[in-house]
Amino acid sequence: MAKTSKKGKKQVARPTAGVPDALVAAIAILFTFGLRSFAGPCVHDDGSAAACTMTGHVLFGLGIASIALSVLRILSADYHTKRSFDLFLVIAGILIALSPGTVLPLCMMETMHCQAIMLPFARIMGGLMAVAALACEFLFDHQGR
Repeated sequence: MAKTSKKGKKQVARPTAGVPDALVAAIAILFTFGLRSFAGPCVHDDGSAAACTMTGHVLFGLGIASIALSVLRILSADYHTKRSFDLFLVIAGILIALSPGTVLPLCMMETMHCQAIMLPFARIMGGLMAVAALACEFLFDHQGR
């Protein structure tokens, strides 16, 4: 709904944050805190770093970036900016889902914590984030077009 300002310029109403925006942010927050609580990389008995330690750090960084993108999406001023953040969140979700075990190394044994817990957790949460961001784009943000 466009209003006219005192100078004669059209003003566009600011989009409101809704449940889909909060869902994308909640997925990013759950992923990041899940990596730090139960789905983190392996730790050897002697305390040394495992092969998947750097993978855990990269996934944590992607989780922090996803939180920042989802918060910026909630605070964005127009629909075109929200669309840009949706695209970035889809890319981040795809990176989260596909990078562990393919681009980023994991431990060799199938029974290790990173193979048994971190890998499926990252795949599921990354896929959920990408699907939720796509749903925000195609299903819920049509009022600005």
